[in-house]
Amino acid sequence: NAEYMGVECSRKMFAAVADRLVTDEHCQKLQSDGFVVIDNVLGINWARSFRDEIKTLQSLNLLKPNQVQFTTDRGPIICTKPNIFEADLHNDEVMNQTHHFANLFWEGCDIIIDRINKVIPDLQLRGGTTGKTIKLQLNTGNGGCFPWHYDNPGRPNQRKITCLCYLNEGWAEGDGGELELLPFLGEPVVVPPLMDRFILFQSDWALHRVRPSLKERACFTIWIDGATNSDDEIFLKAKHLSTHPDNIALLYHSPLQRVVSRAVYHEIYEKSLRECFEGTNDLQIMLASHYQHLKQIQANAALM
Repeated sequence: NAEYMGVECSRKMFAAVADRLVTDEHCQKLQSDGFVVIDNVLGINWARSFRDEIKTLQSLNLLKPNQVQFTTDRGPIICTKPNIFEADLHNDEVMNQTHHFANLFWEGCDIIIDRINKVIPDLQLRGGTTGKTIKLQLNTGNGGCFPWHYDNPGRPNQRKITCLCYLNEGWAEGDGGELELLPFLGEPVVVPPLMDRFILFQSDWALHRVRPSLKERACFTIWIDGATNSDDEIFLKAKHLSTHPDNIALLYHSPLQRVVSRAVYHEIYEKSLRECFEGTNDLQIMLASHYQHLKQIQANAALM
């Protein structure tokens, strides 16, 4: 019947997407560099359809301000990033207003996850309804950005791989909104948010930010849970602090870098927070949280 044919067509399309995304070469780069950039994955027409669904959700007021919540001595605090609006496909109201994103959630993601697991089984990626999250995002410009962060900052977060797709036709130099990745103790890598561009990166050891966007910028992100945050990945030991090249290489490829990242890069962390929250009441809250993290690191003599 027509419904069966539609499902079969969708599966074949997503299988083709998985073929373009998940190659031996791409997986090798994901493991060695922590990220890989792949262009022209969906095809222009399908990519436009995904962007159209984000714009439809905007028109229905189903894109909500991006908020970050964290715990303080005074209880939980919620801060809002200006000019960033999002929708989560775990929200039934959002899901029911989409077609292509719904197919991605129910069919496409697990095809991609299965393919990655075959090539890199150690990641132990999980699919199904609970092993992944898909978030749709619209940056309305006016300087909307994200400060430096890891998508998986530590327990109890279970994100292992981030799969990001940009949907910005006609993006030009000067529009802003680039993804900037910072390999630990390496050189920054700037990735323009071009139409139908995918980036896969390690959620627990790829430090990154989004530069201020001066134009509207659309994307969607798939977070895939997997094997992460073992004791060896969150508890830094004295042997890791040696400047021996082997130890530096270990931190480059390890979530352990998160323990010292704010101390190593404290100035650019602060600058990116100011860029993101300047002019809001939340700026001082976010800076105070950053300084508290620094204080905790500095209080550990073994790390300084």
